Amino acid sequence: MDELIDQALKILKRKSIDGHEIYFNQSSHFDIESKGGKIETLETSRYLGMAFRILNHQRMGFSYATFSNPSPSARLDFSGELDRLIEDAIRGAEAISADPCFDFAPVLEASPPKLPIFDETLERISEKMKIEKAKGLEESARSVDSERIKKVRKASYQEVLSRTTLINSNGLQFSYDHTLSSVSVTAIAQESGESEVGWDFDVSHFFNDLDVEKVGRSAGRKALGRLGGKRIPTGVYPVLIRNHVASEFLSLLAHSFLADQVQKGKSPLKGRQGERFFSPLLTVVDDGLYPKGISTAPIDGDGMPSQRTSLVAQGELTGYLYDRYWANRENLFSFRSRVGSTGNSRRHGIKSPPGVGISNFFIEPGDLDFSKLMENLFQGIEVEEVMGLHTVDPISGDFSLGCSGDWIDRGEKVHPVKSIAIAGNLFDLFRKVIGVGEDLRFFGGVGSPSLLVKELLISGN
Repeated sequence: MDELIDQALKILKRKSIDGHEIYFNQSSHFDIESKGGKIETLETSRYLGMAFRILNHQRMGFSYATFSNPSPSARLDFSGELDRLIEDAIRGAEAISADPCFDFAPVLEASPPKLPIFDETLERISEKMKIEKAKGLEESARSVDSERIKKVRKASYQEVLSRTTLINSNGLQFSYDHTLSSVSVTAIAQESGESEVGWDFDVSHFFNDLDVEKVGRSAGRKALGRLGGKRIPTGVYPVLIRNHVASEFLSLLAHSFLADQVQKGKSPLKGRQGERFFSPLLTVVDDGLYPKGISTAPIDGDGMPSQRTSLVAQGELTGYLYDRYWANRENLFSFRSRVGSTGNSRRHGIKSPPGVGISNFFIEPGDLDFSKLMENLFQGIEVEEVMGLHTVDPISGDFSLGCSGDWIDRGEKVHPVKSIAIAGNLFDLFRKVIGVGEDLRFFGGVGSPSLLVKELLISGN
């Protein structure tokens, strides 16, 4: 990578441009899938990606290249490719309109904090131990009920080690290392001709933090818990939304906090700062420094320091999420007080330029354990799964989704519920929260505790 950087910088110095940015990502991947106690898939791969942004006459050009399983001996042959990539970015800049909001990040004023996102032991852990992780998933899922757990599929272990480097013409040059290990499994329970599926996972920056036994047993219990499902009468019921489902709803809400959506008038939150727009029990933050978050990093995609940003404080809307471009744009066209980047420039792979997005976006946990939430529900639905979330309009927020879960009576589970639909509005849902659990869990870059909602329409019999 150092040699590639040197070659790229030499080429850029010869070009007549106003500024440049170089982004490198180098990673190795290891994937295992176990089936029937045997390893069905074992794959290793290496990857190198590099991207350029060129700024010239207030125009921004972009280009990229990727290499799978690059040979170390091939690195000396990249000079021609680098020159072609840089020329592509320069031509790309010529083809778009000038925009004074384009710029690059300045040099970091202080060293970012050291974050717990790199497992130095991962490369030294044997393949045998990693294979045992995948096999252990199957065993723990079956151990819940060997008679009714008929199949276990997609018992997998995955890991990635990566190094990211960002350099620009303002003098910024920063690299950081990152590891991520994960396990996941799907269990299938069968009884009396009925078949149900349960899935769970665990992910951590550190291999030894993965809890295979807990994941496997959880998947098995979820599959068993869906057997014998019944429908219920249509009505308006209080609803307890489990943390993984609440995270899915929250991921839709995240769209409305992005500065590009606000400035384009596509967010219902536009102009609402200072209003109590949500339940007073909700506090929402985006935290690029959250120790256990999978999106945690010392800098964002622009090279700005990551930070914690308050978005909702006890129901009151307190802010939005910005990268450099959308902060510049608001400052140029708004008469309000000046804003700056919140460290929310995200790169979704090497093949596209950075854009504003979430890092670790979550609802702060409350102080109610799950049994207390169940008591407060008294009689209603505990939602375990929703289907069709991609159909929800993030602007209007209206939804009608298939769902399954459990019927709760006097705080106790009575029977599974299936073949029902849940209907409402995304923003109303978060206004009607009357209980927040302590069980915060992340699903990707979005996390939530379980939420008790005052009422939602359930379509059943």
